[in-house]
Amino acid sequence: MGGLLLAPVLIGQPLVFSELMYQPPGGSSFAEAEFIELHNPGTLSIPLGGAFFSGVGFTFPAGAVLAPGARAVVVRNRTLFQSRYGVVPGLVAGNFTGALNNSGETVSLTSAGGVVLAEVRFGTDGGWPTRPAGQGGSLELVDFLGPQNNSTNWRASSEYFGTPGTAGSGPLNRIVVNELLAHTDPPLEDAVEFFNRTGSPIDISGWYLSNSTSDPTRFRVPSGTVVPARGFRVVYEYQFNPVFPAAGQTAFTFGAARGDTVTLLSVDASGNPLRWEDVQTFPASPNGYSFGRYPDGEGPFFLLNRLSLGTGIVNVDPPEFLPFFRQGQGAANGPHSIGPVVFGRIRYSASSDGIEFVELVNATDIEMPLFDPLYPTNTWAIEGGISFQFPEPETLPPNGRIVVSGSTNFAALRTLLSLPGTVPIVGPYTGQLASEGETLRLVRPDPPQLPPRPDAGFVPYYVVEQVDYAPTAPWPVLDVPASQLIRRRSLTRAGYDPSNWEAAPVQSETPVALLQVVGLEGGNLRLRLTGAPGGQFTLETVALTGDRTVTRIATVASGSLVAPPGTVDSQGRITRTVDVPFAGVTGLIRLRVE
Repeated sequence: MGGLLLAPVLIGQPLVFSELMYQPPGGSSFAEAEFIELHNPGTLSIPLGGAFFSGVGFTFPAGAVLAPGARAVVVRNRTLFQSRYGVVPGLVAGNFTGALNNSGETVSLTSAGGVVLAEVRFGTDGGWPTRPAGQGGSLELVDFLGPQNNSTNWRASSEYFGTPGTAGSGPLNRIVVNELLAHTDPPLEDAVEFFNRTGSPIDISGWYLSNSTSDPTRFRVPSGTVVPARGFRVVYEYQFNPVFPAAGQTAFTFGAARGDTVTLLSVDASGNPLRWEDVQTFPASPNGYSFGRYPDGEGPFFLLNRLSLGTGIVNVDPPEFLPFFRQGQGAANGPHSIGPVVFGRIRYSASSDGIEFVELVNATDIEMPLFDPLYPTNTWAIEGGISFQFPEPETLPPNGRIVVSGSTNFAALRTLLSLPGTVPIVGPYTGQLASEGETLRLVRPDPPQLPPRPDAGFVPYYVVEQVDYAPTAPWPVLDVPASQLIRRRSLTRAGYDPSNWEAAPVQSETPVALLQVVGLEGGNLRLRLTGAPGGQFTLETVALTGDRTVTRIATVASGSLVAPPGTVDSQGRITRTVDVPFAGVTGLIRLRVE
C-alpha cells in the first residue's frame, strides 16, 4: 500500500484553473514569469500526486494533496517569479517546461490514473479578455462552479501583475473615469474627469493616465492631486499633451473619429504599477459631446446630453474662452443622450415564421433625416449582432416609425404587424438577431475628416443608441417566444435600461394615444386620456403657426396611465380622466403617451 493516498474524491468534486498568467507584463525580461494557479473550492481534499499537465510539462510529486479552499501555483521560472512576487501561498516546488501559448490553447490536468481533473480552452478573441495578452493582468476565473471554457466566466485581473496564491479583488472602482471629452476645438480641449466613489479623499498623485493598455504610463498625474470624497477632479489636454513633454512622458490625445480607450492605473509606494482602477473603451463622438456615467460613478459609459466638467463653456463659445474652460474641476453628470431616434420594438425569436425585425421610432416632434444633410450619401446604420446601412436618404416624420426587416418578405411582415402603408419597411439586414441576446447599436454619420488630416475622407459614425438585450432577467422574459417580442415602454428613457422594455405580442400595435374633452367642472377642464397601460403621459399646451409648425408652450400635467380607475379595453388601451385648471390652458392641448 506504499504511496497510496486514502483521500476520497466525490464525483463532481470541483478542481479548477483559477488564474493563468500566460504573457506577463514587463517585456522580454519577464517573459518567463508565467504561472498557473489551481483552486479547490470544494469540501474534500483532492490528491494530485502523479497528476500532469498538457500544454506545459509538469508532474506533481507523489503524495501531493490540495486541501479544501486551497490554491496551488505552478511556475515557469521560480527564481524570476519570486523576484517579482516574493513568497506566495501554495507555491509548488519546481518549474514547468515549455510555455503557455500567447494566442491561447487548451490546458488540462490529468490524474495519474488518466482522469481529466480540470481543463480550460482559453483564447485572446471571441469574447476572451485581451488585456492579459501582455498588457498587464492575468486571466482570472470569476465563478468557480461556472463553465471553465466560457469566455464570459473569465476576466482580466484588476491587479497589474495578477494575484498568484490568493483571490483577486475584481474591480474595486474606487476612482473611476466619470466623464471624458475627446472631440474638441477651442474653446474646448480633451479632458478627463475622475470621480471618487468612496466616503474618504483619495490621493491619486503619481497614478498613470493613458489611452493605451499596452502603454499605460504615458502621463503621470501631478503631485498633490486629491479627489475629494464623492467628489471630482479634472485633468486637461494641456497637461497630458504638452508641447514639450517631461522626461518619460508620452504626449497623447484621445481619438474622436474612430474611438479610443482611457486607462487609469494606480501605483504602489515605490511608483510601480499596482492595479487597473478603470479602463473604458469608447466609440467616435460628435464635436463638443462627452462620454460619461449616469448617475455619477455608476452605469454604462455613454454619450451625455450635456457637458458637465464644472464650467458653462461649450463648443460654440469664442475660442478665447479656453482658459475659463480649463478652470472646471468637475460637476455632477446629467442623463445620457437619448435619441433622437431609438429602438422601439425588437423581435429576436422568430422560430414560427422566420420574420424577425427591429423597429426605429423618431422620439421628436420634428422630421429626422436618417442621413447627413450635407453629405446625403452618408446614411445612418445599425451595427452589432446585425448590420444594415440605409441604402438611400430616408426621413422619419415627427414621432414616425420605420421597420428594418431581416428578410425580403415585406408583405408578410406588414400583414403580421398590421402596419399601415405610411410606415415604411426597409431591409434586409445581414446577420441574425441572436435568441441568446446581443448588442444592437444605431449609429449616425459625422462629417467626413478633412485635409490635411491623414485620414481625410474617413466618415466617423457615433452611437445614437445601444441596446444589450438578453432573454433572461432583468430583461423581459418571453413566455411564448415565437409569438412575442420586446417593446420599449418609454421613448424618453434609456434603451440600455432593461426595466424600460416589456414582453408584448408580435401582432399588437402600440395603442394609439387619444384625448377627449369631457367638459368644465369647478373651473377645471376635464379631459379623458386613452393610451398604453402604464404609459407615461404628458399634457402640453402648444401653438400652431400658419406653416403648421407646432411649438410647445408649457407642460400642463403629467403622470402615468395606471389601471384604477380605468379598465383595459379590447385593444389593450386604458382610459383615465384628468382635471387641469382651465385658466392655465393658453393654447391647443396635445397629449403624448409613451
